[in-house]
Amino acid sequence: MKKKLLSLLLAGCLVVASLAGCASEGESDSTEAAEKTEGAYNLISQDLLGSDPAEGADFSGMKIGEIESYVINDGGWCQATHEGIVNAMNELGIPEENLIVLESIDDTDQAAVTSAAEQLIDKGCTLIIGASTGYASYLPEVAAENPDVKFAQWGTKVDGLIGYEMRSYEGMFLAGYASGLLSETPQLGFSASYNEFSVRTAINAYALGAKYAKEDATVKVACADSWYDIDKETQCAQSLIDAGIKYMGMEASSPAIPETCKKNGAFVVGYHNDMSYIAPEAVLVSFTWNFAPIFKQIMISVNDGSATADDFYYWGGECSKLTDFASFVPEDVQAKVAEAKAKIESGELNVYAGELKDNKGNVLVEDGQVMSDDMILLQEFFVENVDCAW
Repeated sequence: MKKKLLSLLLAGCLVVASLAGCASEGESDSTEAAEKTEGAYNLISQDLLGSDPAEGADFSGMKIGEIESYVINDGGWCQATHEGIVNAMNELGIPEENLIVLESIDDTDQAAVTSAAEQLIDKGCTLIIGASTGYASYLPEVAAENPDVKFAQWGTKVDGLIGYEMRSYEGMFLAGYASGLLSETPQLGFSASYNEFSVRTAINAYALGAKYAKEDATVKVACADSWYDIDKETQCAQSLIDAGIKYMGMEASSPAIPETCKKNGAFVVGYHNDMSYIAPEAVLVSFTWNFAPIFKQIMISVNDGSATADDFYYWGGECSKLTDFASFVPEDVQAKVAEAKAKIESGELNVYAGELKDNKGNVLVEDGQVMSDDMILLQEFFVENVDCAW
């Protein structure tokens, strides 16, 4: 279960027959999150991606705590986060037994979150990773009372906690571009979980990528209003297919969407982890959260004493990673995606460059300008070719 937010901005969304209109009642992240991102923070350079610790640095005694909102083998968000932590530890020679994982900690329950953090502190953890956005409401108080322990928190930057996020829009733009190239029509779809900042990022980036392939491309959104619900996710995917859509993106964890696409001869971009094993005939490629480089650098800085609560990691590149394409994706499409990826890396192509409008006709970014990181992080908009009732 992914990163529940403090609250969601709006409600509603396109749904399927029995869901009639997708009512994301979720939680609103506007004012509070905006206040968080507007504050000063120490943006850690992406140039450190892939760097190694100082020669002779010893990590063997470092203890790490991990707080997850669901189980670490969920096939989605929690699994991606956990694997990133473990991979970073392996690179630094930290024994896996030095990782203490607390699963299914409700990120809306202050007592549960506080108790989990205190358990990890009592067990000697010097770095605690909060992998769900909702923890940001409660961990600062614990952090303030335990200055010798560093806390890393997913999502927008919060005072007192090391922040980490990912430029996931880079990978999702490329996924949307591939889908747009493959689709015979300009109508594409997206099966979403909640109206939350990272979900909006995935939808918008996918839509902008599709538009990069086809100027008239549109992306119709169906929402399950859940981080993990096989029945609702099945209905969402089916509703898009029934609307004539053959290619879609997704932001969900269960196997329902790939399986529904497989049954209907449709295609999907997997999300969180490589989903090709679920439906190899239907999964074009998967977007994966490669958190290992970020976690590795956080661990290095905590170990050598340079980490501060002002640090904020917002990295793309190999962090925002696509798997290999399915063998049935034509080589010319794969080559075009690789070319677009190279342009993003060189700076020639900027996903959020202007002129850029939202789906209400408002200009988000003027021609010749580029959207700020703070605005990109919150994603309090849908781009103009997104068809969604939110």
